[in-house]
Amino acid sequence: MKKKIINVLLPLPFNQTFHYLCNEKEKIKLGDFVLVPFKNKKIIGCVWENISRLKKKLPITKIRSIEKKLNFSSLNKENRDFIVWVSNYTMNSLGTVFKLCLGVKQIFNRKKNIENIDDHFLDLSLKKPVLTKEQLIAKKYILEKFNYKKFFTVVIDGVAGSGKTEVYFEAISKCISKKKQVLVLLPEISMTAQWFDRFKKRFKTKPLLWHSDVKVSEKIKIWKSIIDGSTNVVVGARSALFLPFKNLGLIIIDEEHDQSFKQEEGVIYNARDMAIVRAKLTNIPIILCSATLSIETKLNVLEKKYEVVKLKKRYGKAGFPDVKILDLAENPPEKGKWLSDEVHKELKNTIKSGNQALFFLNRRGFAPYVYCKTCNKKILCPNCDVGLVFHKKDNNLICHHCGYKILFKNKKRICKNSDCSFYFYGPGVERISYEIKDNNKNLNVEILTSDIMQKKDEGKDILKKFEEEKINVIVGTQILAKGHHFPKLTLVVVVDADFSFLGGDLRAAEKTFQLLTQVSGRSGRSTLSGKVLIQSLSVDNPILNNIKKFDLNNFFLEEINIRKESGLPPFKKLSSLMVVSKNEKKLNNFCKKMKFEAQQSNDFEVLGPAPPFISYLRGKHRKRFIVRCSKNKNIQKFISDWLKKIKIPFDLKVSVDIDPYNFS
Repeated sequence: MKKKIINVLLPLPFNQTFHYLCNEKEKIKLGDFVLVPFKNKKIIGCVWENISRLKKKLPITKIRSIEKKLNFSSLNKENRDFIVWVSNYTMNSLGTVFKLCLGVKQIFNRKKNIENIDDHFLDLSLKKPVLTKEQLIAKKYILEKFNYKKFFTVVIDGVAGSGKTEVYFEAISKCISKKKQVLVLLPEISMTAQWFDRFKKRFKTKPLLWHSDVKVSEKIKIWKSIIDGSTNVVVGARSALFLPFKNLGLIIIDEEHDQSFKQEEGVIYNARDMAIVRAKLTNIPIILCSATLSIETKLNVLEKKYEVVKLKKRYGKAGFPDVKILDLAENPPEKGKWLSDEVHKELKNTIKSGNQALFFLNRRGFAPYVYCKTCNKKILCPNCDVGLVFHKKDNNLICHHCGYKILFKNKKRICKNSDCSFYFYGPGVERISYEIKDNNKNLNVEILTSDIMQKKDEGKDILKKFEEEKINVIVGTQILAKGHHFPKLTLVVVVDADFSFLGGDLRAAEKTFQLLTQVSGRSGRSTLSGKVLIQSLSVDNPILNNIKKFDLNNFFLEEINIRKESGLPPFKKLSSLMVVSKNEKKLNNFCKKMKFEAQQSNDFEVLGPAPPFISYLRGKHRKRFIVRCSKNKNIQKFISDWLKKIKIPFDLKVSVDIDPYNFS
């Protein structure tokens, strides 16, 4: 039987395809999935354009044959083009990015058959909710674009509680009526419960959900239904962006500003930015949505690169909450306490009125720092240069960066002696919860953090009970700041507004403004008036004054002026090169060599090496280089040429982050 050579891309860290033989009668084409031998294993691959690096042609006798062609729809050109683009932009191998497209490695090697997923057909004939005048204008504008424009980016810029979700539900309905698939990306899985309920109420069914907690067996069914085009709507975390949609017609990024869309390990990317690229390559519309748009998105709107619809009023009769900044320097809490008298007074009034309260503090545990008074030192994680956090509920000390944990009763292991005396410094959500309970004996107070959300159903139960008014007060971290709607929530307390400014992050002001504005937006979202109390030692901070007035435009203008004068994104392009090693001396010597080999150029500025905010993490020392250049320069080529000059030792790792977001 006549054989032909095909090129196969494998989900391995190679930037090339591999030659295999197949029978001509099999009619294998680009994008087909095949099972192939690789070394002593059988592995899934995809038939690809030729990117082989062979310098001379191999004799056909040395080329291995494929095992078989797999019975799945092929990976279309749009998906393949997206994989290539992400690989080039993020400076990761093609095979590594292709692996993201497969979702889970068990998809193709399961011995038992997987049943097809239940049909998820949306009922578009259901009665639609009554939209406000602003929503109708926004809906009309977006849907008209669908009729004559293919790729476009439209931003729904709406205040918290304005009904942005209902507007993009209209776009989903339009897309589904054209027999197209829709991808919705949400930053937090905690948002999905209420979002799912609203979706089901609107369309009489739930979309398919994709994130790390979904069972492998369920993921396999979802993956197959996506590639064969039988699924209408998929909602997921950032990883859902790489799923192999057969007929994608619309992408929606809810809370587009959120830092959770940034993948910090492995293939490092910003899902929002990559989603815009995917929409462009697929020639489809994309909707970005937020109450606190990112600086980059605001600037793109200003420069007419993105189109925009605005929702300036809250839905129904809801007004904006009254925001008050409490000066802790002038009116400090009692010694050993963290909440001012005014906070306690407002809480009592809120509960007396039959309403609910939310206390926001972005610190898990009871106390963020533990100090040994006997030895006169802060208790640090043995694997990281950060303090261990005391969790009173479980009576242990935890590192929130590497997961190191030790029971607090093992005092000799924590410090030198078993008779050491410890002081718990600063408040965490547990400590605030205790203080609220001490002052209000009969209140039902619950804590909600990312730790609790990861426990099966516990976080969902707390949110449901709060929605059903079975809980009076909820104390939580940023997981509560967005996407939730609680009609009886009228008081929001920001326990410590100054904490977010620490850490030397160039986006600290933007992140703080977004986070505090979002959490303030949880208050007074129905007919009841809301109040927000923000405790601070820096009451003159212009960011807090902009939050008080809900003045997003003024903050934006102030921040872009600072960024422009400082040569920071979005006016300049940055890339980070993080060098990591267990051996600090080797790290320092290698960084000196890297600095020496850095090409001197007027177009590219190399800063560093310098230790990041956390210089010792998970048992490894770290140093960072920053490359800065104009937006129109090819920063990837500069970095690639630089790294080619250097032989990286096996016990060192260099991670490249194009467009870094976090600097810890």
